[in-house]
Formats: sequence, structure tokens, C-alpha cells
Amino acid sequence: MTKQQRIDEMNRYREQKKRRRDVMFAPVPGLLFVTLLADHIWWVGLGLMGLFASGSVVYLLKEGEMFARLSDANGAQVATRNVYRILSGWYVFIVGSVTCYKLMAPWWTWILVLEMALLLPLLYKRFNETVQSADAAQPVRSELATASGLL
Repeated sequence: MTKQQRIDEMNRYREQKKRRRDVMFAPVPGLLFVTLLADHIWWVGLGLMGLFASGSVVYLLKEGEMFARLSDANGAQVATRNVYRILSGWYVFIVGSVTCYKLMAPWWTWILVLEMALLLPLLYKRFNETVQSADAAQPVRSELATASGLL
């Protein structure tokens, strides 16, 4: 498969799943806002945010698996799966940091959260470079676009 054929195939897949992706992601920013502002029922917002974030994580992992199958190179497949795992890590980071804030976690927990925030972009860049070096015809996620221009 050429690079453009892979991009077209992945965009078709993403267009089919667009509604589910939007339903899973749309409530997360609003629930984040409510959870941070609420005093007595913050745990309800956090639970709902965790539920929708976990749905988004499942969607991302399935998308990564589908995208990895487009490549014949084993190294590119593994790196592509890892890129999507890193993207899922951002959901874990968001829910985890809000949980730490609301539970008034000790200082060492915040050190772990900060390390995670520093590590995720570095790993994302590294795995994208690995995908490109293992299979030049395998597009990275930033080269994908839907009809509405969303990544």
C-alpha cells in the first residue's frame, strides 16, 4: 500500500467511528470544569469523566490497532501501537491529576504527575520517529485528517 492509500483507508475508518469518538470525548472538558469547581459532588464529575475518558482510551487503542495493521513492517506496527498508547496516556494524566488535586495528594505524587507530563511528549516524538524509520510509507497520526479537518 502506498502512503496515500493508507491515509485514505485510515480516514475512512475514522469517519465511520466519528460519532462514537465525539460522544466519548465531548463531555470530558465540561466534566473537568465541573469537577474542579465542585466542592461536595466532585467525585460524581470525576467518575463520569473517568468513564468517558476510558471510552476514549478504548477507541484510541482500537484505532491504533487498525492503523498498525496497515503496515507490513513489524517495527512500524509496534511503534504505531505505542503512539496510540501514549495518546491514551494523556487521558490517564488528566484524570489522575484532577484526582490528585481533589484528594490533596502528597508532594511526591505531584512529582510523578510532573514526570509523566514531561515524559509523554518525548515518547510520542520518539515513537513517531520510529514509525517513519521502520516504514516510510506508514503515515504518522498528524498526517491524517477527516472531512472536517479534525485529527
